[in-house]
Amino acid sequence: MNNQIAVRHPFPPAPIHPLAALVTVVLDNVFGFFEIVTPIFIVLTSLAVFALGSVSTMFIQRYMARDSWGVSIAKGLAMGIIAGVPFSVTGTIFGVPLLAWAGLHEWVKLTPSKTGLAETDPEVVEGEYHEQ
Repeated sequence: MNNQIAVRHPFPPAPIHPLAALVTVVLDNVFGFFEIVTPIFIVLTSLAVFALGSVSTMFIQRYMARDSWGVSIAKGLAMGIIAGVPFSVTGTIFGVPLLAWAGLHEWVKLTPSKTGLAETDPEVVEGEYHEQ
């Protein structure tokens, strides 16, 4: 008899894949240095960061998070705008909380549930309970 067990996660999934949030923070901080050193290139570096952030987030969301193309493009444009704003603080303010949220959802080990079944219980295989 197969009974479905719904494993409740203490944190809801983040809207952005952790790698996309990390890319946004890294791009914003790397190119922020060039914007401070040479202010004449603010427009060029902002456009470059926007393009790199948009494309990388779009592909991460499409192929790693398995979002549809429309959702991936929308999230890519949003994260590209956040990273492309010519102030390094902007991407960090939005990127770090998303990275932390995604990390909490993905990497926090769940405690055993109230039923006493842990994720590593040999009777629980991919969300199904197999009686022995």
